[in-house]
Amino acid sequence: MPIDLLYRKWKITQVQYATGNPVMVSPTDAWAIVTFKSNGTILYGDDGKYDPCCSPSRFNRKGNTLDLVDVVSIPIPDRTPNGTCVGASCVSYGNSWKIVSLNTSQLVLYQNYATVVYEPYP
Repeated sequence: MPIDLLYRKWKITQVQYATGNPVMVSPTDAWAIVTFKSNGTILYGDDGKYDPCCSPSRFNRKGNTLDLVDVVSIPIPDRTPNGTCVGASCVSYGNSWKIVSLNTSQLVLYQNYATVVYEPYP
């Protein structure tokens, strides 16, 4: 698996929870645009400044695993305040995400309670 394919901007298109049918993601959802940077940061939104409330902001790539705990404290850009975060009830994304598949047209990650499908963006 080429390691550099991960490091780009992706758009979440579908979420498959372990408890139900796949959920298609609206193309207008800002939180669904995700950039994995080679320095270990995860940015959200088209400009990388969207505050996703509970989603992780750093990772450590270990082969097909994105470790979300054993990370370097790298500064992330200032985020645009997100009013929905005040009432958010966060569910753990787990300690790591597993790369199920990665190619030029799709990224599939297993994220604790769901399998998430991404396509390149734009």
